[in-house]
Amino acid sequence: MASSLVTLFFFLAPLVAALPSHVVRRADGNIPIVNAGAEDLINNRYIVVYNSTFGDAAIDAKQALFTAAVNKRNLGKRGLDGNPLSTNVQTFKMSQWRAMALDADDATILDISSAEEVAYIEADHWVTTSATVVQTNAPPGLNRLSHGKAGAQGYVFDDSAGAGITAYVVDTGVRVTHSEFEGRATFAANFVNNVNTDEQGHGSHVAGTIAGATFGVAKKANISAVKVLDAKGRGQNSNIISGIQFVIDDAKKRGIQGKAVMNLSLGGSFSKALNSAIQAASDGGVVPVVAAGNENQDAGNTSPASAPGAITVGAIDAASDARAGFSNFGSSVDIFAPGVNILSVGIASDTDTKTLSGTSMASPHVAGLTAYLMTLTNTTDPGQVAGLIKSLASKTGATVKNNVLDTSGLIANNGDVQ
Repeated sequence: MASSLVTLFFFLAPLVAALPSHVVRRADGNIPIVNAGAEDLINNRYIVVYNSTFGDAAIDAKQALFTAAVNKRNLGKRGLDGNPLSTNVQTFKMSQWRAMALDADDATILDISSAEEVAYIEADHWVTTSATVVQTNAPPGLNRLSHGKAGAQGYVFDDSAGAGITAYVVDTGVRVTHSEFEGRATFAANFVNNVNTDEQGHGSHVAGTIAGATFGVAKKANISAVKVLDAKGRGQNSNIISGIQFVIDDAKKRGIQGKAVMNLSLGGSFSKALNSAIQAASDGGVVPVVAAGNENQDAGNTSPASAPGAITVGAIDAASDARAGFSNFGSSVDIFAPGVNILSVGIASDTDTKTLSGTSMASPHVAGLTAYLMTLTNTTDPGQVAGLIKSLASKTGATVKNNVLDTSGLIANNGDVQ
């Protein structure tokens, strides 16, 4: 059977779409997964979500039984793609939401699905970046954030500039030594490999838009890199959830709940499990900001863009306020921000720059705006922060051009309207 990987909204989308549909479901149709119709599933890998009506003791006991069974049954066994089945089991605990990710053959996952402690099972899947490489002489998108209309020059902002706020970049990693970060960036966690830097470039570009000295919205915010995507810009959905759990736990450990924002410029097919993890982050005092996606489709079909607990960001061209032709749309999109020809950090050196386009580039504008407003207004509640961002956007009177019906027309603004 199949599972899912998470990749960046980037150039890897065609690779994901090319996966043959016949490998994701069996002829008997007996594997009870809630996302069987997805086209980006991973063979023999699952996310099992527990029934929250059971207490921790009951789930702990069942988890121990499941882990023992997987360790025994997977030993020396290969999956449908010929690769060995892993005996490792990832566990997740975010407040009352508990789950595990594992490799399993059909018989094992059927046995697990029959337990009353199990609420539902997803196949793990791919998630991708939301960016494309474009021309090198693009103008920055920052000007648009502090002006009421397109085409204005100069980025106007309060000198507090996000000081005291931590922005978690859940992505390909970050080149923390880049001069743009001025020593404010740290590599916090790695769920991919042992290479604690950005091998792809996407995460560093995103971080630069959030908090870079030149390119950043919140120029004094701190960056914490959480690597969940590899050098090709892809990763398992279960690893994205692991990254989110790390953010929740780390914010609590450091006492920065209410002083943290989390950017996810990535996405894949709809995932109830991933959306639940996003909600857990919001409930845990971390503001989740996510990219709407680059498929020119309803963002409600994808995750984490469809997560109710996230601020979901579509892309506009800052020169015209027109919706970018690639940007996803629909009722899940909360706001738009510049996402066309965005100049930010590159990874070839500690002074390198790069220009990218995508909702991956729009999302960090709003993540940076979140950090900026949290410092400026001392707002700590994620729901109130989201409301403030929408309120400031509505006051400018600007609206997205060439938009799609039933999609928000709000354009992000920092309130320093010129």
